[in-house]
Amino acid sequence: MSNLRGNAMKQQVNKVLLNRCAVVCAVMFMVLVGIAGCGGEREKKDTDLILGNWIHYKNRTYILIAIDMKGTWTSSVRIADVTSKLVASKGTARGTWHLDEKQLIFTVEESDIENVWEKNDTRFYTVLELSDHLMVLEGETGRKEEWKKTVRLKGKEDSKALNPIVTMAPYAVNLDRHSSNAQDRYLCLSIHLKLMELMPEQTVPQFHPRTRDAAIMYLSSLTYDDVSDFDRIKAQKEKLKDALNPYMEGLIKDVVIDHVIVAVSTAKVEEFIIEHTAASTQEEPAEGQEGETGE
Repeated sequence: MSNLRGNAMKQQVNKVLLNRCAVVCAVMFMVLVGIAGCGGEREKKDTDLILGNWIHYKNRTYILIAIDMKGTWTSSVRIADVTSKLVASKGTARGTWHLDEKQLIFTVEESDIENVWEKNDTRFYTVLELSDHLMVLEGETGRKEEWKKTVRLKGKEDSKALNPIVTMAPYAVNLDRHSSNAQDRYLCLSIHLKLMELMPEQTVPQFHPRTRDAAIMYLSSLTYDDVSDFDRIKAQKEKLKDALNPYMEGLIKDVVIDHVIVAVSTAKVEEFIIEHTAASTQEEPAEGQEGETGE
């Protein structure tokens, strides 16, 4: 009996030891899998961070590059004037890219900006730093380049549009009269401002209240003869642009007339304002403005 009990206890001890070994092995296996998984996740994260639109600035020259998940990229160059506001585009290039651990490789397939991207060239960069907003690359010559991820503008036009739009509340002003006996007429306009191409990361200027005051002052100085037909109204656009530009950092490229009427009653003015007041604009909605009348 004692021998049987001894053998039973020995078997039970061996079973416990085997179970412990199995648990230890399972834990080690999970740790190893976790380590391997973290490595794969990190590599994937680096690849994801590289995707997007990046910009490198040097000597008033902006180099833009868009890196996509298909393994291709496109690049363009823009030159700023001395004010660092106005832009001239200087061509484009495109090719393929590949990330091998910490080495970023660009192959140039097409280019009309050879001084920046030479056709059929292959460039090797070491990625020194990479985040959601910043990428620091080191070229083969040891030269470092700092790239910043751009933020697309949101507006009336597509986010890729080069010329942002500033939507304005509708205007209603008294037209100037030649005499006190002349009939009251009201110029009602729905317009928006088309801006010049902005520098990457340059923000759209805020619509200053003085901009609206300048518009009202100019429009209320017009007479019925100045706006009696649409051709004459269009002829006033350049003068209106000149009046507003000092308050918009000189960035207005065009004043676009969406709708216009010359009303002879305040009821028509109110209808126009209600119909053309947008739910959300960059300036406060208007209820109508009276300009000065002349005799």
